[in-house]
Amino acid sequence: MAELVESATVESLVEIAGPELQKQLGLASRRIGGGLGVRMSASPGVPYFTRVFALGIAAPCDGKILDESVEFLREAGGSVLVVQLAPQVETPIVLDLLTERGFLRGGTWSKMMRQAGPAPDVVCDLRIERVGIERSMDLGRVEILGMEMPKFMIPWAAAQATHPGWAAWGAFDGAEIVACGMLFLKNGVSQLSGAATLPSHRGRGAQSALMKVRIEEAARLGAEWVCSETGSETPENPNPSLHNMYRAGFDLLYERRNWLLRL
Repeated sequence: MAELVESATVESLVEIAGPELQKQLGLASRRIGGGLGVRMSASPGVPYFTRVFALGIAAPCDGKILDESVEFLREAGGSVLVVQLAPQVETPIVLDLLTERGFLRGGTWSKMMRQAGPAPDVVCDLRIERVGIERSMDLGRVEILGMEMPKFMIPWAAAQATHPGWAAWGAFDGAEIVACGMLFLKNGVSQLSGAATLPSHRGRGAQSALMKVRIEEAARLGAEWVCSETGSETPENPNPSLHNMYRAGFDLLYERRNWLLRL
C-alpha cells in the first residue's frame, strides 16, 4: 500500500510537469515490473527523481526487471543508478541477482505510515491555510526556493495546488507564504509531499503544523491512511523531518534500502 501510493504520487508529479518541462528536464517515468522508474536527466543526482522503486510488490522481482531498471536509469546520464527495495523483497534470490549485477548496499529511507484523523497538537506561530489557484504561484515559489531548485520549476510546483488528486497548504507570516506542504490521495490512501520552508522561517513549527492539518484533512477527504518517507537517521546525519513524523503519530513500517550501481 505505502509503496503503491508513493509510486502513484511520483507518476502524477511527472504528469503535472507537462510535455515542455518534461523535455527541458529530461523527465520521464515508466512502469517496470509493477513498480515505477523515474529519471531526470537535467539533474540525475537528485535521488527523488532518478530511481526505480516499488519493485516486488505487484509482481516478483527478477533479473529481467532489474535489467530493465538499469537500462531505464542509464538514460538519465548519471554516474550512480538507484534501485530501492523494501525488506520483504530482498529474498536470497533477489540479493544474488543484485550482487551478480554489481549493485552495492547504500543508505536507507524510512517508510512511515499512520491512520488519517486527529493528530497531536503542535506549537506554531504561523497561520496555516489551504491554498488554491489564487496563491498557487506563491506556494510553488516557496517549495522550489525552500528545496533550492531552479526557479523555472516554480510553475510545476504551483500546479500541485489545483491538480486532480492533490491539495496544498501554506504557512503564512502575515500575507506572505513562508512554508508549504502538499497532499496526494488515491484509492483511500494519501501521501505527504512537497514540504518546504524558507530559510528565514525555519524552526518555528511550520512543518509540524502543516503535517497535522494534512493528516486530519486526509480523513475528511476520504483517506484511511497517510504515508510518507524520509531519509533514515544516523548518528552522523540526524533528520529533523523523521522526528516530526514520529511526533505526528507516524510509525516506521520499514527502512527501504538504496541499492547502488556505479557506472
